[in-house]
Amino acid sequence: MPPLSRWCIRAALAYLVAGMAMGSWMLIVQARRGYGPGDPWPVLHTHLLLVGFLLLVIFGVAFWMFPKIGGGRPGREAGWMAFWLLNAGLLLRVLAEPLADRGRGAAVWDLLLGTSAVLPALAALAFAVAIWPRVRGVMASPRRPPPTVDPPEERS
Repeated sequence: MPPLSRWCIRAALAYLVAGMAMGSWMLIVQARRGYGPGDPWPVLHTHLLLVGFLLLVIFGVAFWMFPKIGGGRPGREAGWMAFWLLNAGLLLRVLAEPLADRGRGAAVWDLLLGTSAVLPALAALAFAVAIWPRVRGVMASPRRPPPTVDPPEERS
């Protein structure tokens, strides 16, 4: 497994643990108070699991399993850029979301929250650039004629 794939899968597992821990905390709060913690926690929980876990697993497996070209994996630099942009966007969102719209200095946090929304979109673009050359049809191999089967002998 190439290093980029290992980093993606390991980061995805960290987000899985963080997302499940946050979900457990939210359920404990709901059980104790009778209602959940409210904004921004459900949004962050969803982002940790869908963007952090699921998308990074998809990135990692795609970088690993899509066909090589000429024995190599082109687009490695764009792949690393996708990895770092996605992580930066997600971590920035986890930091900025709870602090945005909360009074003093909220404009800065709102700006950072907006930035955190753009970074994963750029990561998707970098991922597409990295993986595009490796998306191709199966090359036709020379066909062999089907094996012939002798008809069964007739018995009298």
